[in-house]
Amino acid sequence: MFYPGYCDYNRSNPDYDTINRPSGSGDYLFLYLITPMRIQFDTETIVTKENAFLLYTPGEAQIYQAVRRFKNSFVHFTCDNGNFLKDYDLPANRVVYLPDPGAMNAVLRSIYVESVLKQDFYAEHMDLLIRQLFILFSRQLHTWPGGSGIPADLYEQFRKARIEILTNLTGEWNSESMAALTNLGVSQFYNYYQLFFNRSPKAELLEARLERARYLLRVEAMPVGQAAAQSGFTNLSHFTRYFKKECGMTPSAYAQNT
Repeated sequence: MFYPGYCDYNRSNPDYDTINRPSGSGDYLFLYLITPMRIQFDTETIVTKENAFLLYTPGEAQIYQAVRRFKNSFVHFTCDNGNFLKDYDLPANRVVYLPDPGAMNAVLRSIYVESVLKQDFYAEHMDLLIRQLFILFSRQLHTWPGGSGIPADLYEQFRKARIEILTNLTGEWNSESMAALTNLGVSQFYNYYQLFFNRSPKAELLEARLERARYLLRVEAMPVGQAAAQSGFTNLSHFTRYFKKECGMTPSAYAQNT
């Protein structure tokens, strides 16, 4: 379980302010550095860009100074699980950048609000919020190839396109209409989609449609034609062939056996 300590959201300190904790803070510290900072690591000093993230472990020196403006969000915390960094595949004591820092800061805001209100089930909710923060951190870090030189805003554009496609299964999607969501040509769109998500957009769309069709047949007991249409399959013969190939039986047989 995660136990929060002091936290704050979009906090501004005086210009050029310095945090100097040579022995750390005695707990973990997750930082979102909204403005550029000079950070000292042992004998090395680096200057961050805007929107940097840093997770300090207990005992690690926390020494950083605003290049000019000082603005950050943060949460101090302890935890029962000493393996959480490995479990969530999180980097510690180094600066990283993420494609959607605003989403991270929104979770930090929720943590801050909960720390102020301390409503019923406070401890349980805080534990969930910190876990949400680290799941989001890990997802953003490990699905965006940040070291490849690909801009973060391009990844975010594709993430939004992916959501649009997979939440509108009955849309008349084809290669051109999917690519249009990113204002790229079909070939570029497919290449980047495969790079970001390790799947082709067509394969993901068909899989999501099949999953909905199986649910409608099994749980809603919907007729095959209606289930196909509500899952985005416009050609019943194609749907039947694809369903049998993936599930090993026809849609009718699947419906009868469940």
